[in-house]
Formats: sequence, structure tokens, C-alpha cells
Amino acid sequence: MALNASIAVIVGGFLDIAALKLLYPMAKGQVGEWRVRSAISGLGEAQLHDIILPDDRGLTQIDHLVLTPTGIFVLETKNYTGKIYTYGRRKDWVQYIGRRKNAMHNPQDQNYRHRKAVEHLAPGVPVQDWVLMIGDAQFPNGKPDGVLTLRELKQALRRLDAGDVSPQIMQAWRALKTASKTDMVTRKAHLWSLPGGQFGMIRSLMGKVMLFIGTALLVAGFAG
Repeated sequence: MALNASIAVIVGGFLDIAALKLLYPMAKGQVGEWRVRSAISGLGEAQLHDIILPDDRGLTQIDHLVLTPTGIFVLETKNYTGKIYTYGRRKDWVQYIGRRKNAMHNPQDQNYRHRKAVEHLAPGVPVQDWVLMIGDAQFPNGKPDGVLTLRELKQALRRLDAGDVSPQIMQAWRALKTASKTDMVTRKAHLWSLPGGQFGMIRSLMGKVMLFIGTALLVAGFAG
């Protein structure tokens, strides 16, 4: 392999590794949402996935909504590892991965906002929020109420999926479908409004550009 080709391979490999590190958090979250969507397919009367709804603070993104005869369920997916300590809905979760300690926004508090957005669009309809844990995280001080594993979620939805959906609940579901947005303009507006959202967008763009350039250099290097 010529010197220039070797340099292209080295630089391309470095860029690809750096790009994957930048894109990993986003990819991990998307894989988690896909796993939940696949696992609950066919459960409930209808489902909506990865939608954005308006609320009193602007826009909020919801991973999954499930329609059942007993009401509407709001699901937030988290793909976490390590040991997690919880101290109530309004307190941050504390995650330990080895000796590394991370304070994380409590997903139950996050999903509470989602539930309120749904309740506003579906007045008088029972709405419940659950947090789905699909990683191998452990809760040494006990898993909080409302935090479910994927198996527990499927069991709960099967129990609740009995009978017919009332006209009131169906009307509320139609209102949610009408209000929900999935277009890129709305997604960018939502991300831009989040704390750190601008950095996240830049990080994602940088990762994609670096991955494209790195892969192109690898191909050129090996071809040379």
C-alpha cells in the first residue's frame, strides 16, 4: 500500500471512530425505542411512536403512546446500564458505572410533562405514564413504581387490552393523532428549545459529516 493510501486509511479510521463516539448516545436511544416498538407491536388498540406534541412550555417529544380500552398510556424509553439510585419523582437519578457517577434528569419527571401534554389534548380520559427500562441497569434501593421492564410492560398491556374502546377515548385518540407532529421542521424546533439541544444538533451533524469523510477516506485508501 502506498504511503498516501496508508495515511488515508489511518485518518479515515480515526475519523470514523471519533464519529461513532459522537453518534453513540443518539443511536443507543433510537435502538431502545425501536426495541420497545417492536416488542409491543400488536398490543393495545393503536399506537403512536416518536411524536411531538405542543404543551404549555412549547413542544415535547413522546417515545410511545398506546391506546387501550382503559385509557391512554404514555411510555418513555430509557436504555441505561450500571447502578441507579432514585430519590422520588422530582429528584435526579444518580447513576454509577464503575466509579463514575452521573446525575441524570429523572425520566419519571420528564414523562410527567408528557402525560400533562396528553391530558390537555384528551380531557376526561384516563392517562397513565410509565418509564421503560430496557438496559441492564440495577436499582439497589428498589425500582420505583411506574418504572417497568419490557416484560412487565407487555404483561400489563395484555391485561388492560380487554373490551371495547369508548367513544370518548377514541375521540381523544383522534385529537392526539391530529395534534402530533413528526416532520423535520418541528423536530428541529423541539431540539433547539431543549437545554443543550443546540449542542446536540451540532454534535449529531459533526458526527455524520466525520463518518462520511472517514468512510470515504477508508474506501479510497484501501482502493489505492
